[in-house]
Amino acid sequence: MVLFKNDVSEFVGPAHGAPIRLVVTFRPVSGSSDRFDVEARLSGVEGVTRGQFVARSEWNYATSPMAASTSMVSEQARAKVGTQLFSELFSGGLSRSWAQAIDRRRKRGLLIVIRSSSPAVQGLPWELLSDPSATSTSYVSFDAGMSIIRQLLPADPELAAELEKPLEPVPQQRVRLLAITTRIPGLDQGADPAIMREAFPEARLHHIPDASPKEILESLERDEAHVVHLMGTGRPTRSGLQDMVAGTGGPADTVPAKSLARSLHTSEQLRLLVLAACNTDQLASQLATRTRAVVGIRGKISDDGVRAFLRGLYFALASGATIPQAVASGRAQQISFSPSAGDEWSQAVLFLNADGPIVEASTREPEPVAAAAVPNAGSGLPEETTATNLMLVIKQANLAALREQWDAVEGSDTPAFVQDQIDALARDIGPKRHAGSAARAGTTGRGTAGRGATGGAAT
Repeated sequence: MVLFKNDVSEFVGPAHGAPIRLVVTFRPVSGSSDRFDVEARLSGVEGVTRGQFVARSEWNYATSPMAASTSMVSEQARAKVGTQLFSELFSGGLSRSWAQAIDRRRKRGLLIVIRSSSPAVQGLPWELLSDPSATSTSYVSFDAGMSIIRQLLPADPELAAELEKPLEPVPQQRVRLLAITTRIPGLDQGADPAIMREAFPEARLHHIPDASPKEILESLERDEAHVVHLMGTGRPTRSGLQDMVAGTGGPADTVPAKSLARSLHTSEQLRLLVLAACNTDQLASQLATRTRAVVGIRGKISDDGVRAFLRGLYFALASGATIPQAVASGRAQQISFSPSAGDEWSQAVLFLNADGPIVEASTREPEPVAAAAVPNAGSGLPEETTATNLMLVIKQANLAALREQWDAVEGSDTPAFVQDQIDALARDIGPKRHAGSAARAGTTGRGTAGRGATGGAAT
């Protein structure tokens, strides 16, 4: 968990070597829309393990009746989905691959690669994978050094091989950033570029606001950026995939995914494309065939949730993190610092062809959180008393922060590990002091501004 608002030290450093990879490939069974033959390959281990997988529609909660009208499904429901997904996938022969992966990743990270070209597979919330036998954390994504990424089965092997080639990291002063934003009611188009400027103070940033479909395509074709940030909402197509919407959502505002893919194909420098609005996960899967890495958003997400994620993502990238490490940093920021985003950490999805850092490692210091006042300092009280009071202040500050973040959330939506921390701090502080810290903390409502609503889709 991060300790500072922009601290990414947990994700960047010499201790993080190249992770091992567990590549799980899904191929549809002839005549079936929901059954798949599966094979798993673990780097450094000869041979493959095989099994079968059945994709159940209720697991795709972003579009199922399980989804609530104003928020993600409850924590309990998500944990259940994650456990069911894990049990369905890593059973039979594939359980051996998982056991080998866990054994081999003890001193290294592990990338779990979900590889398929089927929207039925790519639409599932793989980020929620939860090992029911684990003793440390509930979700695989929360375990240190582990990431879940996605890949498309390549239709063009030569292009796929080109996209998988690692590239040398670029000094920050040579990094080119392109931010393209569209008009989404209630959103400040300057907020996302401001986060990018803060994270990359030495880089060159070009911002195109109120972009029309024509401007989006033309800017992608001519601007040789290393990172492209695109804020436009996804719209479902009849095939179950997504196009992009720029503007008010009329027919003239639609940007077809195929047109975006053609524009991206002209860029040789592009390392990462970030689709920072609702309903862009399937759009990301289509664009992943044309670029090295794409981040999209599955289903709806609040504006607070996106911004918390972007802060963790871009600050980690600017500090020299790999793309999976930066995505993990973004999730940690959502959980730690956004009152409304604790239940949205799994909405970002990453399609990755080429891994590695985009930017050369930075030596920038993290932005510290304001320290609480320490009572009795220099008061002449015994050191033990001063230390006790200091610990009390720290615990009160931690409890106040947790209450500010989670009091507005229904009890069933609060993660178990967060509730355990609140209960432990309340016991340590005592009922009277606990009440005082709660009164000082107050409450913060959920972020209600969504990242775009199109065609009746929830955002």
